[in-house]
Amino acid sequence: MGIILLKLGKPLPLRADETVVLEQRRFRAVSSKTPPSYRIGFNLPPLWRTSLLVTNRRCLVLTDLFHCMTQEIGMWYPGQNPPDDPETITAVSCQNGLFGRCLEIRTHNPKRRQRWMWSPDLTFRFFLKEPERIEAAILGYIKQNRK
Repeated sequence: MGIILLKLGKPLPLRADETVVLEQRRFRAVSSKTPPSYRIGFNLPPLWRTSLLVTNRRCLVLTDLFHCMTQEIGMWYPGQNPPDDPETITAVSCQNGLFGRCLEIRTHNPKRRQRWMWSPDLTFRFFLKEPERIEAAILGYIKQNRK
């Protein structure tokens, strides 16, 4: 799946072996950077809403526009990728940013070529209260999957 740009309809269902362990819907802001481009967004219910799902296999960013268009970005824990989706988490940390504390997730996708709007590396920042809670959950699953 990787990054699915805006499409009509609902997001794809989770895989059969996936369970949601955390869901976060409230953010001060969300930013994404894939050099050289940088994007920032804000939740504007009911027009635009972003949520982060943490499952036992990946982090999934879902964006809903007008309740009829969605965007999905799946970021897999190392070793959990399906063969057709190499978007792999390379780092997870808590940072201080423009809008306060944030959860930063970095990924790499070797299939995504360097272009003027995209690069193989992607950085997401989720500005929210207590990002450490989500960071601990993600790092716990990454560590568990490395065994």
